[in-house]
Amino acid sequence: MGKDKTKNKSSKHIKCDVQFDDNPQGIFRAGDTVSGTIEIQLEKPKKFRGIALRINGFASTSWNAKVKDTNDKDKTKNKKTNFNGREDYFGSITYFVGSDVGNPLEVPAGVHRYPFSCVIPQTAPSSKEGKYGHIRYVVKVSLERPWKYDHVFQAPFLVKSHADLSVAQDRMLLPTKAEIVQSFYFGLTDPLIVTASTPRTGYAPGEVIEVAIHVNNQSSVDVRGITIKFQRIDTFISQVPVVQQHLEHTVMEERTIGRVARRSDAVFEENILIGSTVPSDDERCKIIQTRYEVELLVRPVRSRKKMILTLPLVIGSVGLPSTLYPMQMLAKERAALGMDEPTGVEGTLPPDSPPPYPDDSQPSTSRAFQAENSTATAPLPEDAKEHEFEKGSEPYTPRDFDENE
Repeated sequence: MGKDKTKNKSSKHIKCDVQFDDNPQGIFRAGDTVSGTIEIQLEKPKKFRGIALRINGFASTSWNAKVKDTNDKDKTKNKKTNFNGREDYFGSITYFVGSDVGNPLEVPAGVHRYPFSCVIPQTAPSSKEGKYGHIRYVVKVSLERPWKYDHVFQAPFLVKSHADLSVAQDRMLLPTKAEIVQSFYFGLTDPLIVTASTPRTGYAPGEVIEVAIHVNNQSSVDVRGITIKFQRIDTFISQVPVVQQHLEHTVMEERTIGRVARRSDAVFEENILIGSTVPSDDERCKIIQTRYEVELLVRPVRSRKKMILTLPLVIGSVGLPSTLYPMQMLAKERAALGMDEPTGVEGTLPPDSPPPYPDDSQPSTSRAFQAENSTATAPLPEDAKEHEFEKGSEPYTPRDFDENE
């Protein structure tokens, strides 16, 4: 490309095709070798200073925000500022014809094929696209012309990073648990206690997250419903002019549990099948980080307060060894996938059977169990604190409520 020119364009007299070897979809894993052929068709002879191939992987973040700015007269006003960041993982430049300097060379009409090859680093992060940034891998062919705009053709390819949960096996096997306690009427009522847990922290696509929920409602207030979300949270970080961040939430699965009556005790179980997604990552890319969580939103009928529980999870590309799976968990995965119970001992699988990994979604497997003596009042835990109304909220005034509210 001419050094003074910044604009690129294509031509109807030139065709360029990027063909990946034995991989028409262009999907690779970190550590793979990307190889293929560049095919250029010229309807008539053309002069180029060079025909260059660039293969690179990079992350980029960008957004606009208003920041306070003080001028020479000490007046403060909001100024529109662009926040951005960039991180490069690898890059290569190969000239098939000519170079970036020198005299133009004439390329005859016809079809010209050029093979290429490039190794993706083992530490390369997964491809991502978000509102405030992206991680991309691109093959770009430039037909560089002096004093004219270049002819540029691009072909993206996808990269999936390698995240083996067995590397941190002990941490991945730890259960997760969250609890929230809420009182009403200025703390004069018995509490509403909600507990949620999962049997382990690490999961992979195709596996089932078993979310156990215990609602001990000792209060005189009904629970309208509980919303359960399995979501991915991407954090986009800028480097210039200062470090800032934006969050983007993507809900992978959402479930709703119905009303829980006052002075009752109930246990629920939700089995959520993990679909195809990128692994958790806070190391490979410093400006776009990905994490996962199960969030529960509890909605009491007579309160403006939001009761939120969060269970952080780690999603990998390679799951834990099947020998570590409780047999009951494998049976629940099969049930969530609509598969028949295996023959033999109930609730067990053959020793060498891996967890199922289909891409289709599973039906809801919500189950509710009413505990015995539901009218009994459980004692308040010693470390539980009575919660007052949120700051700024008004005292409760009794009124009639619609049952469907």
